[in-house]
Amino acid sequence: MNWWRKVFRGIHGLLSGMGLTFRYFVRFDKVITQQYPENRNELKLPPRTHTRIELVKDEGSGLLRCNACGVCVRACPNNSISVEKTRDPVTNKSKLTRYVYHYERCTLCGLCVDSCRSEALKMGQGFETAVYDSSELVLILNEPAPPTPGADAPEKPDPAQTQVPDAPASSAPKPATDP
Repeated sequence: MNWWRKVFRGIHGLLSGMGLTFRYFVRFDKVITQQYPENRNELKLPPRTHTRIELVKDEGSGLLRCNACGVCVRACPNNSISVEKTRDPVTNKSKLTRYVYHYERCTLCGLCVDSCRSEALKMGQGFETAVYDSSELVLILNEPAPPTPGADAPEKPDPAQTQVPDAPASSAPKPATDP
């Protein structure tokens, strides 16, 4: 009897999944698939998406909320975060000097964000992080990001790539003729 129950549940699960697929196939008004490269500008990730961390600025003063307490460093299981701090001579409080984030080590667990008492960290929404060199994944979060080459000014073409493709590479230069 137990065997028949398993077979019935399996067939019921299969048919309900196929029914849901068929309903989405017939109803074109309710398309849930996002066409990624085409809708890159309109793409919105769910609010609970875990991507790389970002430092939060205070809305009133525009300064970073991080007080360099180091709780996030102790909470990180992979040693992905390092905080360098100095003492302010006037108030004798810790002041953030440098916040280094090793994204190549991060597992995106969110323990640093959960442990931050001053709510100075949040999970970002950027997901295009592919690079050729892993040293580019070491980020200093309290410094402004370098401008992207295509954003403000056009990128200068590489002289090695501007050669004429049909020209033979081993051709000798032609002798100059006098006019």
